[in-house]
Amino acid sequence: MSAAPAQQAPQREALINIQYLRAIAAMMVVWVHGREQFEWIKLQFPSAAGSNGVDLFFVISGFIMVYTTYGKTLTPGSFLARRLARIAPLYWLGTLAIVAISFLAPAVLQRTIISLPHVLASLAFIPMLSPSFPGQMWPLLVPGWTLNYEMAFYGVFALTLLAPQWIRIYLLCASLALLVASSALFNFNGILEFYTNAIVLTFAAGSILGSLYCAGRLRRSKPMGLALMIAGVACWLVALSLDLGPRVIAAGLPACLVVLGACIMPSVGLNWLGWLRRLGDASYSIYLGHLFLLGMLRVVWHRLHLPMHTAIAGWLFMLCGLLVCALGGWLIYRLVETTLNVWIKGRFNL
Repeated sequence: MSAAPAQQAPQREALINIQYLRAIAAMMVVWVHGREQFEWIKLQFPSAAGSNGVDLFFVISGFIMVYTTYGKTLTPGSFLARRLARIAPLYWLGTLAIVAISFLAPAVLQRTIISLPHVLASLAFIPMLSPSFPGQMWPLLVPGWTLNYEMAFYGVFALTLLAPQWIRIYLLCASLALLVASSALFNFNGILEFYTNAIVLTFAAGSILGSLYCAGRLRRSKPMGLALMIAGVACWLVALSLDLGPRVIAAGLPACLVVLGACIMPSVGLNWLGWLRRLGDASYSIYLGHLFLLGMLRVVWHRLHLPMHTAIAGWLFMLCGLLVCALGGWLIYRLVETTLNVWIKGRFNL
């Protein structure tokens, strides 16, 4: 899996398809959390299939990290500074917003217990048992549990930047594999158990796809790309119906097939999906903001005495949730996330 020459720039066409996938992954997560706004809706939609959007995000993250650093000379410090500047501000803002809402409008948050150690651990991307959800190592802004994995992955990835381009992918995959293997050998608990979960292998899989793509090893083919994406979705459905495990196989492998298909699928002729691409641009804002938006929708739904406890009402609420989170997330992206990113890049010359 040797790298192409450093001066060779990877093609950008696959990034359009990746943006489509980011939008789909975000809306999958919205769907799974929309079910939990009312108990009667969760009974109507018992499957948590949308949670597979997280695995899709992780594979995409591995791909993007390789793509954005391919052929470049970056120090670990500069890489981490850029990733922190990109990820942290909106997440910190969302975390502090939960603290404020818990005092000002607690009805929006169904069950949130504020604890100073938990707030500080959340802001520092340190896994900690949640006082609101016993047994779960979730931060105050619950979707942030994935960011704790992201930050750990960035740390490992940053160290590989010290090595020559051709060996980075091998070092990265070996490091993540050793983490997972150590968990099986030593039976870790707590934070070590969290960081050595096999789900981190989805980052490795995405990184391999990114390396192959940047090195020109993936031949473009519309029929093959479409077939791989259909196969990935089919594998997801089979794994769900048969309750197959572990997660890295049942959800991670199908996510890899979908991303691989997107990488080799030409995006020409898909201009009509421009709206989906824009949602992909806003996917981080949708991901971090959807629980706020769903909570507000739940409060409004209840106070306006809108239909409940019927199949039609359940579908109506879920579709409204998707629409509200798509539009609300896009507004957060345009008004908050973009503004923060521009200011931080200018302020710190990133």
